[in-house]
Amino acid sequence: MRRAAPGKNRNKRKTGLALLLAGTLLLAGCRERQPPAPALSWTSPASISSSEPACGVSFLMNTFVEQKWYGENARTCLDEITARLGELEQQLSLYLEESEVSKINRAAGKEPVAVSEGTYGLLKRAVSFCELSGGQFDITVAPLTLAWGITSQDPHVPAGEDIEAAKALVDYRKIRFDDENRTVMLEEAGMSIDLGGIAKGMAAGLVSEIPERYGVSGYLSIGGNLMVRGAKPDGSAFLFGIRDPRGSASEYLAVVELDGYTMATTGGYERYFEENGVRYHHVIDPFTGYPADTDLTSVTVISRDGTLADAMSTILFMKGSDEIIEYLDSEEYWVIAVDRDQNVVTSPGVRPRLTPAGGGYHFNGL
Repeated sequence: MRRAAPGKNRNKRKTGLALLLAGTLLLAGCRERQPPAPALSWTSPASISSSEPACGVSFLMNTFVEQKWYGENARTCLDEITARLGELEQQLSLYLEESEVSKINRAAGKEPVAVSEGTYGLLKRAVSFCELSGGQFDITVAPLTLAWGITSQDPHVPAGEDIEAAKALVDYRKIRFDDENRTVMLEEAGMSIDLGGIAKGMAAGLVSEIPERYGVSGYLSIGGNLMVRGAKPDGSAFLFGIRDPRGSASEYLAVVELDGYTMATTGGYERYFEENGVRYHHVIDPFTGYPADTDLTSVTVISRDGTLADAMSTILFMKGSDEIIEYLDSEEYWVIAVDRDQNVVTSPGVRPRLTPAGGGYHFNGL
């Protein structure tokens, strides 16, 4: 990514937001499109008896949420997931004044804040990913996110001094946890927590037991983070297209088969704005204060653990192609990474589930 000189010249700016599908195309959506790959055979759960799905689209956690479930309890499942996601938003949102995260942010540098058991556990796990990345993934990145206005109606390149001031407030090691009293405190005034890089995967993982409990099959998409359970009533698999980062929102570079997994994608095309002819994406590198300068255009991570998938897609996107090779053989997740030269690097475990769709991409091992 080319970097413009910091400043407040906001001329010739335009923004882009991939609505509904951040990194995947729902080839199994309520208005279905047939992918180029044949449907694969699956055994449907005995409880899936209804061929008419319950479908719904809502706006939660600052993104679009799409659901499609099959089975006698499909509508009940959809409604319960929607309600649970609303509850999680009330706990974790940076932008809702009464959320537990917002209360922690307002008390930064002043006092510890008591939080629910769920929020406490999620924050501690989020910090474990900060440690894993060596701080390149940092949930206290909010001062930089807000300085850039990434999710606002007025994203812009901040002045250099504003970036430096915000960077000084980013350090996950200054989050204080008190296990005995279940409190959280940010050491310095002005610090803020932003779980945007992990919250959607967390949410997908937390609600994954609901379709299992109701014996339904289908999928949940939270801004492109997919949680998939079971197969279609006819026994065929749910197929999802991985978006072509060079193409339009309806173009995909490969089709992947999922069941029992969560898939998260991070890419520079998801949210971005252009200022004076330069494109700036939404993934901020806390070390530089600017959008991550990476040679990767898209990273997809597939795991049974939604939180892990979401965190690792962000971490690996920032690390770039030189470092991503060492992560391909993980037993906990699979990786599909696309670079600027149209090379697609994949974990061995995902290759039997992946069907390239053409478009000039070069797939390793396929």
